[in-house]
Amino acid sequence: MEIRQCLGLAGYYRRFIEWFSKIAKPMTKLTQKKIKFEWGDKQEPMFQLLKQKLCSAPILALPEGSEDFVAYCDASIKGLGAVLMQRDKRDYLYETKCTVFTDHKNLQHILNQKDLNMRQRRWLELLSDYDCEIRYHPGKANVVADALSRKEREPLRVRALVMTIGLDLPKQILNAQTEARKLENIKKEDVRGMLVKNAKNPDAIREQKLEPRADGTQCLNGRSWIP
Repeated sequence: MEIRQCLGLAGYYRRFIEWFSKIAKPMTKLTQKKIKFEWGDKQEPMFQLLKQKLCSAPILALPEGSEDFVAYCDASIKGLGAVLMQRDKRDYLYETKCTVFTDHKNLQHILNQKDLNMRQRRWLELLSDYDCEIRYHPGKANVVADALSRKEREPLRVRALVMTIGLDLPKQILNAQTEARKLENIKKEDVRGMLVKNAKNPDAIREQKLEPRADGTQCLNGRSWIP
């Protein structure tokens, strides 16, 4: 499966790669029926050469002037792939004004949609920094980005994160509460006003008070009050 994706990606740019058929031949043979998959000395050098061709001019090069850019992107469970292109679909790792082609059809309306959830709003806020237009592009036609997004990777090793809370935390909370309850800071804190504003039952909130604990810190509804 991976070798087919790799050849599909490279084949998209075959007109820019001299002797492409000769370079890809050892790998292409492995995709034929009744051919046992054995990666050896014939395939590895050609694979490295093909990667080198894909990462150098005329396929990858510096951008020219302020020409508009086009972005092709695709996402899968394994990751996200994207390609920035400029003029005649030549690829560049740079961005100015761009058109984004994606196989997620609903995204083409996100910039004009009125009712958005919190996640969509964060996306829209991120996109607001860019001058871009989103267009629909069928997944089957999105060869390059699709191959990048589905690339196999070794599983990442996750290190356990151990966080130790210092013994002086109650003291820090007490100091913060003391500072917040000073007359000049009460209006700034406006704890009661905030609770009343967000509560479904304002009258019940007004009756509640901060209660002291044995260590001197104040609690609200049985929980430490963090100013």
